Amino acid sequence: MSISLPKHTKKILMILFFFVWVSCDQKVSSKDNKIEIERFEKLFYNSNPSDLTQIKNKYPFFFPDSYPDSVWLNRLQDPIQLEIFNEILMQYESVIFLEKGLFKFFRKHKELDNKFIMPKVITVNTDIDYRNKVILADSLLLIGLDNYLGPSHRFYDGIPEYIKEDFTIPNIFSDVSEKFAFGIIPRIEFYTFLDKIIFHGKVLYYKDFSLDIDDRHKIGYSKAKMKWAKENEFFVWTYFIENNILFDPDNNLESRFINDSPFSRFYLEIDNESSEMIGKYIGWQIVKSFMKNNDTSLNKLLISSPIDIYNNSKYKPQKK
Repeated sequence: MSISLPKHTKKILMILFFFVWVSCDQKVSSKDNKIEIERFEKLFYNSNPSDLTQIKNKYPFFFPDSYPDSVWLNRLQDPIQLEIFNEILMQYESVIFLEKGLFKFFRKHKELDNKFIMPKVITVNTDIDYRNKVILADSLLLIGLDNYLGPSHRFYDGIPEYIKEDFTIPNIFSDVSEKFAFGIIPRIEFYTFLDKIIFHGKVLYYKDFSLDIDDRHKIGYSKAKMKWAKENEFFVWTYFIENNILFDPDNNLESRFINDSPFSRFYLEIDNESSEMIGKYIGWQIVKSFMKNNDTSLNKLLISSPIDIYNNSKYKPQKK
């Protein structure tokens, strides 16, 4: 089953996100080693039309004045929206695992930033907007649970396999961690291919520090693609060196080896078998090697120059 959602619905949702950004409270209480998550989709879709005024009073930032109540009432009764909500509920009736997991993640993040204040966390229905599964503002974290129903869910028919393989529970934590990483890792240098893969290597190493999930979920690989990346690390590195790619500023290298796609593009027969984003994987291994061979802190790593990390990493993959 493939769901086609009205364009105006997504536009409305993004407007809602904007209003949330500027209107939320930073205070989040925690107890029993967990945070409190607000389930907006539950409150909204379990309500009746007569409850709308009360919901609007509680969450005014979700309901911009420029839209009449009829928009929200129609959404409340829309069969597609209700079907999405019911599927969310089947998978996520309880989010205690998420409350405890995010508490641990926030605690690890605070080790790097002692001024960090936990954001308010709200789950929502994004109309399966997988390009915005997680949205982070200074004081708010929005999580679209409809994007994490499992790769084989019928809602995702028609979505490329390399994208929907990330629609899993562990990827919630990976996506959240990545948003935080982008916020604290400066793009000191982002010109050459090496600069870019080292940046992404830092992001993945931050995930190593902050998360307790399989490596494949950190980078967004299936088991098979993780296996390919490990087994072909020497080949990939040799290809980068022999083709003088590391210090090349060509932006096309991002689409070939860094951006998410069906596979990496070496322009060889192996392309269809290769793992996408292989440049990120190599950058990750360089950063790991640097941290293994140098006595330095994670905070210092995050601000270190890519070329310094590369020169002092002693990275040398072995042929398998």
